[in-house]
Amino acid sequence: MLYNKTFVGFPDDKCLPVFLPMRLRKLFFVFFLLLNSIVSTAQDVEQPQRRGSRVIDDTTKQIYGPNTSRYFFERDVFYNREIFYSIDTLSRNFHRNSSYVSKNNNLYQDLGNIGTAIRPVFYQTPETIGVSAGFHSYDLYWDTETIRYFDTKSSYSNMSLILGGKGRSLTRATYSRNINANWNFGFTYRGLFVDKQIQRRGKADRITRSNYYDAYTTYQNKDSTYRLFSNFRRGYHRVNEYGGVRIDEATAGLAEYFSIEARPWLTTAQSDDLRMNFHLFHQFSIGTALQLYHTSDRFRQKNKFLDLPNSTQDDFYDFVEITDTDSVRDASTFKTFRNEIGIKGNLAKLFYNGYYAIRHYNHSSNHLLPDTVSVNGNRFKTKGNEGYLGGRMSLKLDSLVEVNGWAEFMLPQGNYRIEGSIQSKWFEASIKQMQYAPDFLSQAYRGSHDLWVNNFDDIESTQINGFLHYKNSVLNFSPGLTLTRLRNYIFYDQISLVDTVQQVFPRQSAGNQILTAPELRLSLTFFRHITLTNQAIYTVFIENADQAIRVPELFVNAQLSYANVFFNGNLDMHAGVDLHWKSAYYAHGYDPVVQQFYTQDVFESPAFPLVDVFFSAKIKRGRVFFKYTNLMQILTKSGYFPTPYYPGQRNVLDFGFDWSFYD
Repeated sequence: MLYNKTFVGFPDDKCLPVFLPMRLRKLFFVFFLLLNSIVSTAQDVEQPQRRGSRVIDDTTKQIYGPNTSRYFFERDVFYNREIFYSIDTLSRNFHRNSSYVSKNNNLYQDLGNIGTAIRPVFYQTPETIGVSAGFHSYDLYWDTETIRYFDTKSSYSNMSLILGGKGRSLTRATYSRNINANWNFGFTYRGLFVDKQIQRRGKADRITRSNYYDAYTTYQNKDSTYRLFSNFRRGYHRVNEYGGVRIDEATAGLAEYFSIEARPWLTTAQSDDLRMNFHLFHQFSIGTALQLYHTSDRFRQKNKFLDLPNSTQDDFYDFVEITDTDSVRDASTFKTFRNEIGIKGNLAKLFYNGYYAIRHYNHSSNHLLPDTVSVNGNRFKTKGNEGYLGGRMSLKLDSLVEVNGWAEFMLPQGNYRIEGSIQSKWFEASIKQMQYAPDFLSQAYRGSHDLWVNNFDDIESTQINGFLHYKNSVLNFSPGLTLTRLRNYIFYDQISLVDTVQQVFPRQSAGNQILTAPELRLSLTFFRHITLTNQAIYTVFIENADQAIRVPELFVNAQLSYANVFFNGNLDMHAGVDLHWKSAYYAHGYDPVVQQFYTQDVFESPAFPLVDVFFSAKIKRGRVFFKYTNLMQILTKSGYFPTPYYPGQRNVLDFGFDWSFYD
């Protein structure tokens, strides 16, 4: 890494927009002062001045910017790729950061508000072939926080604030700086503070409160034979569960769900999701052809469902298992400790890797009886070890074609993954074949309102994906196809509608789920600055045993926008209209007690055009956007249902900004 010796003070309070929360500004300045003190102390040692060098006058010139504060990913270093990325300063689609659904191209289903339970609309293969907790409804808020490691020539900091209408705010603060030429440190904070849509009593009447932070560091010695990456992450996500809108009359229309007088089913229920992870990766290079490495991850996840007795909850809950307490307090904890050791290196254009990993797991649930046995009579196992043997490869055939592969096997369980992909300028294709273990939640659970014990088999999954690409200055055209096959698929299903009988259970399908999804991605630019983009997915079921998979037949994203640069590059703007539409289908319902989405045949989510109007701009080192969400609700007096009985985001005006400091 290159590094210029520079001491830079923290910015004056006037540099920040006045509407930043005072509390956040004070916290930001404290961190700034502390870190700059550490850095200045570490850099006080005089460096010998090379012959012919010049002193840079950084007091009168802005020599630092997005290109002097670059970041990189551990994955690229693992694959021996020296790839650096510049700070994102583009105004294009900056407005989509206003929600996790829009940021992910509407490919996720939530409960109609930021930070609520969320799931992918289309099936996704899991990250691990071993056991897991089974609580995945808040995974996206954790998984999207990918650690970025920086190489900075000066201190880099970024402040982001999104002020959504009706009390929806997202905050983010990032700081990073090189301690010396070979050592960098940084941290990130993210907060979600979102008010209720249903029966909001006033400002700060929250449905979501979420705090996430991480601290990371990277180090390498002078000749880069030893490199180290380490980070600690913690996220605490709390959601007030309201169970959807309560409509008494069976003949009530859909508009009743969007009334300001709409009533929630639950008023005192809450779901908590706490996650922590410590990660370490370090490697020693013997040469280009051989490196030794070790990776370690210690992960902890704790989920809770809390509630207090009241008059309405008796009508909502279909089953009562635990009656000896005056409140609901269900808690489950899942811990893993994984260590991986291996070798890797480059042989000409081929990257190779071989490894062995051992993963220890421990699961506990506060109401699960210690002598619980599965349906085959064996005791339910909550702790143990998993062994993994695997390898990766990457081959660059030329500057345009790259082939990647990954194979992993669990010993002695027999689960496996085989993945391969090929990418080029003209086409891309991938295949994933997996057999993975059922999660703990689906196998055995006992809580205040649920009880089951199962003996599910491992799940088999095959997914093949391919796209052709044609691109020029006017037209981008990418037709493609995704084929998915599942066997022994586990899903949650609404079994019965009889009162007082437990309705939602995990099930394992006895048949197969086979579906094809042709997809078209299109981008057309005309008059140089006007662009029409489109994504359309059409899903066809070849087989769908037990109706275990529920997806819309047609899924469409579209955008018509205008983009241009004015005032000698000082104003970069992007404005237009976003449209999202999917055909009517029986979307998954949501059971807050176990934080699970389930299949149902009672409530059909109607087709509804979700239209957003936006304006984004970059002005010097700052970005800003305005976005009016769900324009059609003004005309229809109704809205959409991402999840049955949960009204989608109402029409609101969102505003956000992003400001970076490089000195």
